[in-house]
Amino acid sequence: MSENRWEGIDEFVAVAECSQFTAAAERLGVSSSHVSRQIVRLEERLQTRLLYRSTRRVTLTEAGQTFLQHCQRLQDGRSRTFGSLGDLTIERKWMRRMIGGDA
Repeated sequence: MSENRWEGIDEFVAVAECSQFTAAAERLGVSSSHVSRQIVRLEERLQTRLLYRSTRRVTLTEAGQTFLQHCQRLQDGRSRTFGSLGDLTIERKWMRRMIGGDA
């Protein structure tokens, strides 16, 4: 079975930025148990602890801080990529209208 290397990254970033599983889950529109499960799987895949968990707050380990920076860059690149694809679609539709083709 192949694993999705991206799985858990959005959840990790949300937890790191919100400092709470519940707030991260609300931000992502999923359950806190889903977020928790994704983080555990991510830590298992990476074979390192990313978060220190307490009853009220979550803080990043040193590895978590480094990983967060890389994940945020990945998310930014993903957003730019999808944004540029959207721009191309809009441009194509505009060009078709200008030359009289179908939109």
